[in-house]
Amino acid sequence: MKFFDSYWKADYTSFDQKQFSTAHIISLIIIVFLIYLIYILKDKLKDIKKEKIYSSIIGAILILNQISLYYWYIDNNKLSLRECLPLYLCRLSLILCILMITTKNRKIFDIVYFWGLGGAGTALLFHDTSIFSFPHYIFIQFFISHGGILISIFFMIFVHNYAPSLNSLKRTLKWTIIYFIITIPTNYLINSNYSYLRCKPDFPLLNPLSNNPFVYVPLFIGSIHLLFVLLYLPFYKTTKLKN
Repeated sequence: MKFFDSYWKADYTSFDQKQFSTAHIISLIIIVFLIYLIYILKDKLKDIKKEKIYSSIIGAILILNQISLYYWYIDNNKLSLRECLPLYLCRLSLILCILMITTKNRKIFDIVYFWGLGGAGTALLFHDTSIFSFPHYIFIQFFISHGGILISIFFMIFVHNYAPSLNSLKRTLKWTIIYFIITIPTNYLINSNYSYLRCKPDFPLLNPLSNNPFVYVPLFIGSIHLLFVLLYLPFYKTTKLKN
């Protein structure tokens, strides 16, 4: 039973969580390898039948991953408004990725490119060390969901030649402001910390920022917008030429 607890139970704390542990690095390598595999096979994946098969597989994995997460919440008596609403930016991105990869909706891609690549990419590199470490289920689920977001985005870029435009950036900034307007007061109403918009997390990248929420939150929001602008820059010349 103790062996099972180490993989599943919410109160198991035998493993120490560290940034860039062996399990963390291996997880990142697997994700990068799968993205590279999509890149080198992109021409073959453009075949309608193959594209449908592999996009369906990616979508199914993301759906099952989310279902398993909520089953874990229920089984461990952790289902609560404070943690389980789809108000994390990455959780919203994952839902949008499922819709994007099944419908091939370009407008969804426009937002997911910034939200998903910015949010999930940062979370994967500098993940929250308060989550359970490998081989716990939550560690594995975290890297599958966040890695799946990146894989979905690059699948659309390499296989379908999708790319963000300046209008994509403007639209994303608008929706991000709406997201903040909803999420910040919700955090205070239900005593949560969705997307870390109330309290600073145990996150090395944010260590230089003040712990005071009235200082930290505006700077954090500003850094998110700056990150989105930086993510657009690789496509700036391409979209400028098209226009």
